[in-house]
Amino acid sequence: MMPDVFTNGINIHYEVRGEGEPILFLHGLGGSWKMWAPQMEYFPKKHKMIMMDLRGHGGTSRVFPNDVFDPYLMAEDVKYFLDELGIKKINIVGLSQGSVTAQLFAIKYSHYIKHLILSNGYSEIPTLVSGWVLKLSIFIFKRLSYKTLLNLMMKVYKNDEYTKKILDDSFSIDKKTLIMAKAHHFPNHTSELKHISAPTLVMGGDRKVVGVDERKGSEILFENIPNSTLALFKDAFDPLSTMRKDIFNEMIMDFIEERPLKRYDGVRYKEKDQIEVS
Repeated sequence: MMPDVFTNGINIHYEVRGEGEPILFLHGLGGSWKMWAPQMEYFPKKHKMIMMDLRGHGGTSRVFPNDVFDPYLMAEDVKYFLDELGIKKINIVGLSQGSVTAQLFAIKYSHYIKHLILSNGYSEIPTLVSGWVLKLSIFIFKRLSYKTLLNLMMKVYKNDEYTKKILDDSFSIDKKTLIMAKAHHFPNHTSELKHISAPTLVMGGDRKVVGVDERKGSEILFENIPNSTLALFKDAFDPLSTMRKDIFNEMIMDFIEERPLKRYDGVRYKEKDQIEVS
């Protein structure tokens, strides 16, 4: 266990596994560093795995000025955190909300990043239906008990007991922060993605989940980040880190170590100025 770092006005909790070139892992909404359990045996064999609890999550302070969930502030937390650790250049893996945080960080501080991996992310509401679903979920969430809310969120994973266990073990957000996050205006920074200069791997599910078009969200990122590659996973969705953990791990390792990405059944790629590859 590592000590907390006090920076940007909050205590930030983080965990480290392994030695070598560092990779910063940013978890999804509601999670904590424990969300990366499926990665903890694989990456520390060759890399230093730094897992940071985002503001409002896990062991990190649950302080949001004026009770406003602010992804831009969370991106600044990452900058101050890296400065506190004396890290000038790093690989970053962001998942879902962690992907949003990583994008906002990379837009402003791209010079910190060696390789950027964005999984199950978005930079705007991908479709009108997605926007309606988001508004409906806020209406419903406010009226449900916390336990009922968590059970409802798990139903989307059906018989995927492994994913449900990882999420259950890592879930760390309270209902107030969750509602704050859902009620906050959806990110809308697509036009700023052009400022991300680091080589970027965009990973996403190739389907809609509860009305949200994850494939479209991933394609928007790919189309607007200059030096990017897109990998779409058939019949999978957020979080790919559990649902397709072995491919997820191997693909990220190959990308960080600048090897050609392998071809997998159920994964199709898009690369800049090239036709789609299955």
